[in-house]
Amino acid sequence: MQRIHRTARRSTLEIAVATVIAILFGAIPAFAKEPDFPTGPVRIVLPFPPGTVNDSILRILAERLSQRWNQPVTVDNKPGASSMIGTTAVAQAKPDGHTLLANITLMVQNPALRAKLPYDPKSLVPVTQINRQQLPVFVRSDLGIDSMTKLFTYAQSNPGKLNFASWGLGSTAHIIKAKMEQDNRVAMTHVPYKGGADIVRALLAGEADVGVADFLSPNPHVQSGKFKVIAVTGPKRFADMPNVPTLAEVGVTGFEGYNWLGLFAPTGTSPAVLTKIASDIAAVQDDPALQTRFKKDMFVEPTATTPEDFQKIFARDEQAWMAVIRATKISLE
Repeated sequence: MQRIHRTARRSTLEIAVATVIAILFGAIPAFAKEPDFPTGPVRIVLPFPPGTVNDSILRILAERLSQRWNQPVTVDNKPGASSMIGTTAVAQAKPDGHTLLANITLMVQNPALRAKLPYDPKSLVPVTQINRQQLPVFVRSDLGIDSMTKLFTYAQSNPGKLNFASWGLGSTAHIIKAKMEQDNRVAMTHVPYKGGADIVRALLAGEADVGVADFLSPNPHVQSGKFKVIAVTGPKRFADMPNVPTLAEVGVTGFEGYNWLGLFAPTGTSPAVLTKIASDIAAVQDDPALQTRFKKDMFVEPTATTPEDFQKIFARDEQAWMAVIRATKISLE
């Protein structure tokens, strides 16, 4: 019996030694260790001007992350060229997680709109989807147009007379306009601006008649009665405006998905760092008070995801937007 015990002890010791050797030489993964991140200031590049809903959201998240990480987290606005100036800057940054890109669905639209980009799409990897949102189609109330049907009727009778404001060539708003025209045989004049605040100012000044932006930008003027929302993107009606139809309900197809704001990092960034960033943003957004603020005051739905889940969303939406863009024949070459 004593010999059996000695043999058992020797076998246990041999297994332990073999396990340690296997871990040291990579045959068995060692216990995961949280990465030492961040080790310095973190910069989130937003390729749009200040004043948009996403700018406001990022600044709130940056403040919370600064507290969590004990490092400065700043939002750097780099608007222009349909988000490509800011996107290119991050694509060329050091892949250590300290320079990140916050971008919208233009990330999946731009490759379908242009044969050549100033950056390699493979030079950026998804980190997390921050939120998803629906977009309103709104008009100046003094036009006397209170529905999409009346908008199409007016546009058919007055080709090119209505000015349609978007936040740039190839933007979601521009694509919506093109699909409206294609599906309903109407013609409107496209007027690109830099962002939602400029679109609102254009409608208030009478420079534009129809606009698409985030809900936050036109909301004060919707509430005052100067603007009227006549349709929304997304798979269902907007909860706060149950009487406003979706674009699909009025015969404009291809916009049944959600628009989103997502975070990206330069390719080569450690997967452990990507996971930490995503999980920390999820933890920050898990605050019930913050969720209520985002949903009720900013009209977005917080949706922090893992890098893997965001990659799946990205791939799915890339195919969906490519189909819509090909149907409209928009090309920015």
